[in-house]
Amino acid sequence: MRRFAALGVVSLALFAGTGTLATNALAAGAPTVATGTTSNIGDTRATLGGTVNAQGSETSFAFQYGTTTNYGRQTRLTSAGADSTDRAVSADVTDLVGGTDYHYRVIATNASGTTVGADQAFRTTGNAPAPAPRPVATTGTAVTSIAAATVNGTVNPQGRPASYYFEFGETTNYGNQTAPQNAGSGTTPVSVQGGLSGLRTDTTYHYRLVAVGPGNAISTGADATFATGGAGSTILSFFGQTSFTDQNGVGGVFLGCFGAVACRGDMTLERSGKSIGVRNGYTIRENFGGIVHITLTDLGKRLLRARGTMNVKTTVVNVNGQRVTGTTKLVRYSTNGLKG
Repeated sequence: MRRFAALGVVSLALFAGTGTLATNALAAGAPTVATGTTSNIGDTRATLGGTVNAQGSETSFAFQYGTTTNYGRQTRLTSAGADSTDRAVSADVTDLVGGTDYHYRVIATNASGTTVGADQAFRTTGNAPAPAPRPVATTGTAVTSIAAATVNGTVNPQGRPASYYFEFGETTNYGNQTAPQNAGSGTTPVSVQGGLSGLRTDTTYHYRLVAVGPGNAISTGADATFATGGAGSTILSFFGQTSFTDQNGVGGVFLGCFGAVACRGDMTLERSGKSIGVRNGYTIRENFGGIVHITLTDLGKRLLRARGTMNVKTTVVNVNGQRVTGTTKLVRYSTNGLKG
């Protein structure tokens, strides 16, 4: 916070509770005030003016000022007397910034209350200083999995301390962000990344890189998208149309599971609308093929014993929501026939 040397003006904490103050007249005995004009405006200084009526009680006044109506700075409290007449008051402020808009108001307080004047504004002479260089953020690529992703990018701090984070969400409103990380203070782009977890499967996400420099100078990279994996991206399929059954009625159907999520579910065999085999709870790991074993019912064994081979309706259900149905040729591979 800047300190002011001229005429003993200093930067002090603002009056407590001014956010709830009424303007102009308050309860009987509270001071009345009016924010006045500004004079002696230069590149780095100005004289703030106003009037205060102490309403017969010992009263102090100050001026609040800053580059916004939040003000943020305040001159030293000065006596406005204890009479009941309008008294012109002023304060010099220094160490301002040239070519900059400032807001100010007068504020007075006594034993009966505190009153603030209306907001006024002025602009210092001269030219505003060139803004400090902002960091440069460039959104990069993303590497995804089922419900997570790693997003990448580069940040050039432009020689000033910078931090970064990634915004992400299902729309360009984003709504989520990673924790801020340090990007250093170099003058060349540095690679950065962020880990995203707890994402929804089979969902397209938007993301972008945000870099933050001194004074909250923000730079945002371009919007980009990625899609998470999941049930919809995994394909369950038959790996052949022929299955074999041993002499005990235990057969195997060869299935494929293509994608990032394992295939889990149930399988049934039917002949002429009648069930001849059920397998509950099979598992084939992701991007893999395997044999799902199934034991024929007594009806299935009798039919296969009589025929040697037969076509059966095979239905495979994946808990991810997929259902594959086809015709499988069931072959008895023992020449001794089925037992039982």
